[in-house]
Amino acid sequence: MEPIYIEKERVIIERAYNPKYGDDKMCRCGHPYYRHFDSYEEMSDVGCKYCQCQTFTPRPEIINYIVTLNGRSKVECETKEEVYEAMGLAWQYVVESPTGKDVSEFIPF
Repeated sequence: MEPIYIEKERVIIERAYNPKYGDDKMCRCGHPYYRHFDSYEEMSDVGCKYCQCQTFTPRPEIINYIVTLNGRSKVECETKEEVYEAMGLAWQYVVESPTGKDVSEFIPF
């Protein structure tokens, strides 16, 4: 016997500001946690107000690479995969390594 209705389940995930997390914890974009929320809109999740970062990602333990995007914002990365992800956000970038890692593979053509 066929069911009367076709049922679909929807999951909605809403990200919200957590006042207990720590406002001064840094994102890998180089800006603090609270800068990723709008204080005029009940702390709604708006992404970083100072760069292209849309999601707060805690700063890595070890900063092996710094990617400067479009000559302005900097993204701190621990792995090469994070560098490639950051480079995808910009049409112009520079990759540096404060720990002396080889950055020659990130030089644009």
